[in-house]
Amino acid sequence: MTTATPKPPLHAVVLPIPLQGHVIPAVHLAIRLASRGFTITVDFILCNTVHELEPEPISAIQENQPMYAIGPLFPSGFTNTLVPTSLKPESGCTQWLNTKPRGSVLYVSFGSFITCGKNEIDEIAHGLLLSNVNFIWVLRSDAVSYEESYVLPTGFQDEVKDRGLIVTWTNQIEVISHPALGGFLTHCGWNSVLESLWYGVPILCFPLETDQLTNRKLLVDDWRIAVNLCDRKPLTRFEVADKINRLMSGKSVNDELRKETLMKVRQMVENALAQDGSSEKNLCQFISDVKAKISERVS
Repeated sequence: MTTATPKPPLHAVVLPIPLQGHVIPAVHLAIRLASRGFTITVDFILCNTVHELEPEPISAIQENQPMYAIGPLFPSGFTNTLVPTSLKPESGCTQWLNTKPRGSVLYVSFGSFITCGKNEIDEIAHGLLLSNVNFIWVLRSDAVSYEESYVLPTGFQDEVKDRGLIVTWTNQIEVISHPALGGFLTHCGWNSVLESLWYGVPILCFPLETDQLTNRKLLVDDWRIAVNLCDRKPLTRFEVADKINRLMSGKSVNDELRKETLMKVRQMVENALAQDGSSEKNLCQFISDVKAKISERVS
């Protein structure tokens, strides 16, 4: 009687497409494949962060998997490029920003895919009205969930025409890097977080889903460089206006310490990309390890 040769485990290569937004669906796919007999392996993990920002979780992962913090994944001086960072048309925000005083403009944007509730959009709009600050608001046509539609408050655009600019899209880097910018009301998407850190822009956090909640924790609770828009309560226009004014005036509690810490974190991020910085070293180490792995498999 012969014993059947066991079949080798099924193996598939999964390449997530970053254009779709997040890698999380690929993780769900891996779990489903594993439940059907596939072996899920990871040779290397690349992370768009800085080791000095998250040393403990990175070290914990490195105990089991090779992980390399190589972020932030953009070069210094990249805003000077003539190639736009977005494939969508420019909105002319730079010319408008040029007419505003230094540090006087709040940038409001919740990313390219995330949707808000109609009530949240309405409260933010009224909060901006009450705050009397200059602002740029990126308000996509699909900014609210698909079953809802939104209408800005009656007379909103007339009231803010001299101090507010509403666009459906803009080159975020050009806005964040502009001297007139004084704050960023953001959904805490990781790219927005890194760009804000790079330019030392004060952050007002309004996370909506997925990793944004963890990013908010890092910014507000761990690093103490940002402020919550609402503290686990329903969003109200009065709190929106109050938090905006506190952020833009620099008069919120512990604001000086927060600014000082933000500058330290910004310097940490910049140092990581230097020739002898941690991210540059990690990238070189990753390339070396990949070459070694290839040599091992072909020998």
